[in-house]
Amino acid sequence: MPLSDYALVSFDVDGTIFRKAALTTAAPALGIGEKWNHYDEMEAHRRITKKECLDSQFKLLVGKHVDEVLREVSKVEVMRNIRETVEKLQGLRLGVVLLTDNPDFLCAYLVERFGFNGFIASKVRIEDGVITGEIQSLPDKLEGLKKYCKWLSIPLKKCVHVGDWDNDLPVFKSVGYSIALNAKTDKVKAAASYALQTDNLLDVYSHLTSLK
Repeated sequence: MPLSDYALVSFDVDGTIFRKAALTTAAPALGIGEKWNHYDEMEAHRRITKKECLDSQFKLLVGKHVDEVLREVSKVEVMRNIRETVEKLQGLRLGVVLLTDNPDFLCAYLVERFGFNGFIASKVRIEDGVITGEIQSLPDKLEGLKKYCKWLSIPLKKCVHVGDWDNDLPVFKSVGYSIALNAKTDKVKAAASYALQTDNLLDVYSHLTSLK
């Protein structure tokens, strides 16, 4: 169906807005790279769950100033024309949000930088600019999107999701349209409505506006 029939476009963050996993890339400069990668490896080998991985990684950030973390995150390469894409989609009366297991403070940074309407993300408490140990991770992105859509009274089938990794697969299967953007595996590409390779987010907008 045409883009005008949709109500919401959600974007993954790592590999979709950032060209690489933002916190994973920033972790070495923050002095936690080895431990951060260790939890990723444990989760990849199914020794721990996704939630356990996220909780453990976010605990490595406890005690650090948000500004320090975001300073390193800001060095990670992003896609071209993000703000332009967001504004064009908003101009079609679409909500444009981030859907990620990354922490909310990172998403708030992206909202301010690029103009997204909001985000669905893990929650990490901040006090006086410092990250504390209170964490509510979001290992299930689909459940997060369902709650958000219920809050806005939007059917899932009126949502478009753009992502690149295995944790986007349940979302791809549930929304009305999906784009695998620079997907790392054939499995992810096959699960999406459309697969796209580009460093320019405006190509996502161009494709969506071509839908009939």
